[in-house]
Amino acid sequence: MFYKDVVAVDAKKHADLKLSLAENFAFAAKVHAVPLVGGEFANAMREYPIVFAQTGENEYAATAMLGLKTEQNLFVDAAGVWPAQYIPFFVRRFPFVTVEVENNDAVLCVEESALAGVRRDADANAFENGEATEPMKQFAQLMFQSRDDAKRTTEFINELSKLGLLHQVSASTELPNGEKVSMDGMWVVDEEKLRALPADTVATWVKDGRMALVYAHLFSLVNLQSLVEKLLKTVQ
Repeated sequence: MFYKDVVAVDAKKHADLKLSLAENFAFAAKVHAVPLVGGEFANAMREYPIVFAQTGENEYAATAMLGLKTEQNLFVDAAGVWPAQYIPFFVRRFPFVTVEVENNDAVLCVEESALAGVRRDADANAFENGEATEPMKQFAQLMFQSRDDAKRTTEFINELSKLGLLHQVSASTELPNGEKVSMDGMWVVDEEKLRALPADTVATWVKDGRMALVYAHLFSLVNLQSLVEKLLKTVQ
């Protein structure tokens, strides 16, 4: 995606590191989908189609669709501005990222090649006297919470798959110049099969909040048409 030169954050190596996050999103201009976690569904559903991408055999991940063409993000303009009410956390946290390591653990990393471009001297220091600052501790906690939410979200989507509730769809349109655009590989919940779930399963999902995720996903699918409209504007 847009992480290419990732290294673990280190108090000695990154002694002067600032907790500066990207404000210009040109780095994401060629990304047509980004990962999304369950805690974001309620906000993301208002602007993005939330669909599931197959990552392995019977394994899926939630994504926010940003475009209908590979390497085209319809939410980033030529100046790198992302004029949306909600920007997915996967994008907002750049240049930071968590990377999985052994023993089901993860480490906080940073895209070193981007540090100079996003640095703002007024932002909080990550380290002082070789120790993590309080803002750094809070930010790291937020990053690892998002990582944990991603794991829970993936587990639930995989459960949907095991129950046979997912089916594959595609979005397509024909542009004024005659070009036909199609985006395949999107998996969504089958509403008919959802309604056929046993009552005890439905009750459990309603109680623990998982049903809210399902309906946020389903409600978000109207935004596929919004993507088509955004795409048409780029060729008019």
